[in-house]
Parts: sequence; structure tokens; C-alpha cells
Amino acid sequence: MIYIKKIGVQLFLWLVTTCLFLLIVFMPTEAVYKTGQGGQFISADYHYTIAQHIQNIENFFQYIKEHNGLGDYNPSETLFHHIKDKVKKSLLVVIPALIAGYFLGVAKGVLDFRLKGKKNGFLGNGTTWFFLSLPDLFVIIFLQIGLMYLYSKGLFFHVDLFGSDKFENFVMATIFLAIYPIFYVANITNTSLSDEQGMDYIRTAKSKGISSTKILYVHILKNSASKILTHSNTITLYVLSNLFIVEKLTDFRGAAYYFFESVRRGSSFQVGGSMEVNVISAVGFTLFFTIIIFLSNLIAQLCKAMVDPVEEKGESI
Repeated sequence: MIYIKKIGVQLFLWLVTTCLFLLIVFMPTEAVYKTGQGGQFISADYHYTIAQHIQNIENFFQYIKEHNGLGDYNPSETLFHHIKDKVKKSLLVVIPALIAGYFLGVAKGVLDFRLKGKKNGFLGNGTTWFFLSLPDLFVIIFLQIGLMYLYSKGLFFHVDLFGSDKFENFVMATIFLAIYPIFYVANITNTSLSDEQGMDYIRTAKSKGISSTKILYVHILKNSASKILTHSNTITLYVLSNLFIVEKLTDFRGAAYYFFESVRRGSSFQVGGSMEVNVISAVGFTLFFTIIIFLSNLIAQLCKAMVDPVEEKGESI
């Protein structure tokens, strides 16, 4: 019953979130330009009307009906297959980054916890806070420049940092995407383990002669799992939002790259010209991103219910 409720709640939240995102995509973009003598630009005004918003939604479904789908991306490829291909490419980066974020993050958090109070403790929590305080953009550019410098000096083998056709492109994009989630999860894990340290069951286990290592991995870490999984939504949202930066900086032609291209209106405009987004492509990629969020949250909630069923029953009551 708990699992069915979890699925129902997540499905409802996904439907609401998806509808809100699509309403944003369908928003009217037409502007009224005011010009002077010789067509010189003076100002531009934007007036939202709900009638035009509804009309945009109707035009979208009319387009789908007329083309029996999303239409063509180019003469040799349909838009549906184009979106599917780019989604698959991004999934090969997003899924490993999420897995690495959780497992390596937990491992780093356990290391931070075990090094706490020791002389080399700065290698634990100190490095975690250092990477959390740095913008991802800086870290990615620093790593790119560093690898290129090492290769130019003959100290490292060649790594293709730009593109999306080689295996190393996927590896580097995954590493860039997983950097922040690893240290974010490490900080959560360390904090959760510290909170559990003074609990009665820890003192009871120690009094029975159970080793500190077994207490940490069998008892403390298990009881901290639900707290870690609570942040799954934040981690997923961060990975997806950072996907735009990673794909743009590495010229990785995935879903985020083409979604940005579909909604980008350029840095200049022409008086009287249109600045509309590619709504059809934007809708397709929006559905992909919201489905990833839905599946990630659903898996995390189900895992949380299995790890700590007592707490979940208490919440349902």
C-alpha cells in the first residue's frame, strides 16, 4: 500500500510539473515594436494575453494532428527520431553521473566521517567544502586547461575534450557532471553519520563489543540512508540543470544542447521580426527532462520506503 501511494504521489507531481513547464513553453512571445523616422527602433512592448496563450496550445495540437507526430527535423530524419537520439546520448551521461554521485558521494562522506578529528582530517571534510565552494564552471574549465597543458608537456595522454562521438567524450562529460553531486552527497552523508553517532543504539552496540567498523557500515550508515535519499530531488535537478553547462562547454550534442538551441532567440533582433522558440522541439525535450526527474524521485522514494519502512508508515498515518 505504501509503494502504491508513493507511485501515485510522484505521478501526480510529475503531471502537475510537466503541465507547468509546458505552459511556459507555450507562452506568447510576440512583441510590439515602436519605431521612429526611417524605421529607427525606439522601444518594444510585450503584452500577455490568455487568448493568445490558449491559441498557441491549440496550434500545437493541430500541428501534431496534421503531421501525425512531431514532423520532420530534416528531409532524412523525423523530429521524433532526432529527439530520441539526443535523449539516448544524454542518458549515457546523466545516469552514470547520478550513480557516481550517490555511491562515490557516500564513500567520500564515510571517509570524511572517519577522518574527523585526525591530523589528516583536511583531506576529508576540508576537500569536500573546498569543491562545494567552487563554481562548477570554474572547475570544468580548470580541468580542461589542466589536461591540455599536461598533454602539451608530454605528461599525460591525449584526451578529446570536445565533441560527442568518442567514448572519451562521454567519460569526460560524466566526470564533469558528477563533480558537484559527489561532494554534495558526501557532505550530507558526513552530517547524517555525525547526527547518528550519539544515539542510544550506538552505545548499546559498543557495550556488546561490536567493532566500530561494523557499527558504522551495518548500523549507522543504514539508518542514515533515508536522510541521504531525501535529497534525491535536489541532486537530480542539479545534474539536469548542470547538463546544459557541460554540454555547451564540451560541445556535447545531447538533449540539453538541442533544447537550448530550440529556445534560444539569439543576441540580436530585427524590428518587426519574430523571436519565437521552436515549440515542437522544446516540448519533446521538456518531456524528457521531466520524466527523468519523475523516475529519479520515484526510485529514491521506493528505496527510502524499503530502507526505513517504519518511518514511512508513520508518515502515512
